[in-house]
Amino acid sequence: MTRALFQRALLPLKAHFIVLSILPKEISMTSPAPQTRRKLIEVSIPLEKINEQSAREKSIRHGHPSTLHLWWSRKPTSTARAVLFAQIVDDPGSRPDLFPTVEEQDAERRELFEIIEQISNWDTVKNDPEGWFDKAREKIMLYTDGNPPAVADPFAGGGSIPLEAQRLGLEAHASDVNPVAVLLEKALIEIPPKFTGQPPVFPGAAEVLDSDDSSAWPGATGLAEDVKRYGEWMLEEAKKRIGHLYPDAELPDGTKAPVIAWLWARTVTCPNPACGIAAPLTSSWWVSKKKGNEAYISPIVTDGIVHYEVHHGKEGGPIRKMMAR
Repeated sequence: MTRALFQRALLPLKAHFIVLSILPKEISMTSPAPQTRRKLIEVSIPLEKINEQSAREKSIRHGHPSTLHLWWSRKPTSTARAVLFAQIVDDPGSRPDLFPTVEEQDAERRELFEIIEQISNWDTVKNDPEGWFDKAREKIMLYTDGNPPAVADPFAGGGSIPLEAQRLGLEAHASDVNPVAVLLEKALIEIPPKFTGQPPVFPGAAEVLDSDDSSAWPGATGLAEDVKRYGEWMLEEAKKRIGHLYPDAELPDGTKAPVIAWLWARTVTCPNPACGIAAPLTSSWWVSKKKGNEAYISPIVTDGIVHYEVHHGKEGGPIRKMMAR
């Protein structure tokens, strides 16, 4: 008698993998080799629909995970969902025990294709009245004999793969050497599940729905309400304490508006004893060179203090002079 551990490494996306583990079993040396099950992704998947949704995802902003924080080479969530699902379920042609005839196999394959097309759509993620994700989870349980694999992504980055593994009902593990990536992964896949179905704790927040019952706050809506309210509270407190350091900008028509970005530069004391001002170190005084929206800064020294004025237009703007060697 011998013991064996079968592991299958699958590649949903470049430099990522899933490890599907089958518990060790005692196998007779004389037993015939088990029949290999081909995964759906090895046979055929609706690539055109998946690509279409992946391209569309680039223009989605409101409520999308990618808006949490910019991350380079972020994998489209639609692609991650589709590929994960297609790698776990078997191709019906490899399961004559479930689908004996070719007709039944073709019908099942069409159903799997429809599930992939639907769960790849971001609209289905936001609103799934027909229960396409429930159908996807049922198929995963069917093809894994009720024992779906865990998904491990050691280079998770923006967290698309483990996030979508969770959405498909799979146990997900993620890691990364970059602490920013780890923070993103915690915010996406570790913290929300801990507060699923719980009402918000911010004073008075639960009264929005006149209920502190968990059923009134499905998913992570309670946590989202807390993040929103505590974020607003922190903003107001920050304005009270340091708001005077960030005054509103005065527009040409005399009105004021909040500043959306502040530019800063290091300063160095002028070595000239007769000067001694705090001179800014900058490579350019231009704020914007966009055609029709040019703007630049002019430094003005008054009584040993540098003041700055913002000018609009190209006329009078700073000119870079090239020095000959």
